[in-house]
Amino acid sequence: MSSLTLNSVKKVYPGEVTAVYNFNADIEDKEFIVLVGPSGCGKTTTLRMIAGLEEISDGEIYIDDKLVNDIPPKNRDIAMVFQNYALYPHMTAFENMAFGLKLRRFPKNEIKKKVHDAAKILEIENLLNRKPKELSGGEKQRVALGRAIVRNPKVFLMDEPLSNLDAKLRVQMRTEIIKLHRKLQTTFIYVTHDQTEAMTMGSRIVVMKDGHIQQIDTPQNAYNNPSNLFVASFIGSPQINVLTGTIIKDNNRLYFKLPDNTLIKLPEDKRNILEEQNYVSKEVYMGIRPECLSLGDDNVQADDISIVEVEIEVKELMGAEIYTYFTICNEQMIARVKSSLDKNVGEIMKIQIKADDLHLFDKDTEKTIF
Repeated sequence: MSSLTLNSVKKVYPGEVTAVYNFNADIEDKEFIVLVGPSGCGKTTTLRMIAGLEEISDGEIYIDDKLVNDIPPKNRDIAMVFQNYALYPHMTAFENMAFGLKLRRFPKNEIKKKVHDAAKILEIENLLNRKPKELSGGEKQRVALGRAIVRNPKVFLMDEPLSNLDAKLRVQMRTEIIKLHRKLQTTFIYVTHDQTEAMTMGSRIVVMKDGHIQQIDTPQNAYNNPSNLFVASFIGSPQINVLTGTIIKDNNRLYFKLPDNTLIKLPEDKRNILEEQNYVSKEVYMGIRPECLSLGDDNVQADDISIVEVEIEVKELMGAEIYTYFTICNEQMIARVKSSLDKNVGEIMKIQIKADDLHLFDKDTEKTIF
């Protein structure tokens, strides 16, 4: 077992600077949890408090139901993989991986077996005699992972381990870490600012902003059902489109009315929510993801589809898709359309907006309405 519990964990630095507020999370045995958010949101500080490298100001941290607040890092049975690899330059890959075991006075034959077993998992057996300067970025990261694996810890902590790699290698290593988690069947806690890493790697993600947890959920649910405008904007690439408008009622139908008087149909099954919470005649934010915008047609008569006419300003060919940029009511928007539906810059395009694809957010609290 290697479960982890954080109860109301808080970190305040000198000068009353609070980095993490009231962090609560129950992490199950063998889970892959990703802490994600912009720089300065408190995710690395949280990881360092779990590791014992940062003293907590308030709250409790339990590993396997054991309070570890006052237990030093070396006795917490965790392993941490850092962003900069933290390899000793004068040691070979083998010596780097074996170093922690030597300090714990493991027998030489056991050290050799553990290092070679880890190297086999990571496919770096042929690199064990090389020093860090002879290794590529990806190879250094594998050695750093190997150093953690040989200890067979209860929990792996990873602090943006792929951020120094190029884009192609980052994708490759992402896959390797997912495979590694499946092989080792150990609890992983992973920190990143990259929402793509969070979405593809985590069994659950913890979205953070300004030291506060915004949402703890599966990646898919955070994407489909964001708790607020920040989560909706942070999760998903390209970012969700956001417009400001007013909820109005016309001919017994609810619409989202833009400043230029364009009306966008709202889903009929959400009428009760909007009426009961007094949103009719109020200003709200509307969000719609780029992949939910499709090319429209003058002849579309569907009761749940609205057509908005726009002028193409910029387009980016992404292979099978084209990112198409345009403006609605002075707000920059983007649609992901198939490359077979290519149109030229300056052309007028009819955008189809389906009512069920919309998200609405309270303008004051930015919390999700639906």
